[in-house]
Amino acid sequence: MSEEISDSEQQDILEHNETLRALSSGLLQIYEPKLKKVKDNLKELINKQNDLQIAIATEKQSYSSQQIQEVNEMVLKTRAYKEKVARIKMQMHQIHQRTKNLRAKALEIQELKVNQCASKLQQLHYEESLVASSKRTPRKS
Repeated sequence: MSEEISDSEQQDILEHNETLRALSSGLLQIYEPKLKKVKDNLKELINKQNDLQIAIATEKQSYSSQQIQEVNEMVLKTRAYKEKVARIKMQMHQIHQRTKNLRAKALEIQELKVNQCASKLQQLHYEESLVASSKRTPRKS
């Protein structure tokens, strides 16, 4: 047999080619608008990312190393002051507790002194009453 293709086979091949073209054009009609939209969205996203990257780089360059150093120093000072405030707060709490204890002791001492004074006064009145009663009654000698 020769390698020649018969007319019916050629016709079948042409029909298959037309069918393939029709199917591929149908698929393109279905998916091409969506793919174009995705492609446009991706381009827009890439452009926005580039703009953002440029803006960040510009902002970064606008800060000098001295300004960055000043910010770092402020952060360190803030930490130191925070620790200092914590220490002072703790010391104030300790002083408050000591003051509270001292006031309680002072009240106890004051009550003790008042009681002692009252007892001395009572003793003095008793002694005065004894002296007064001895003066009223004449002594027999």
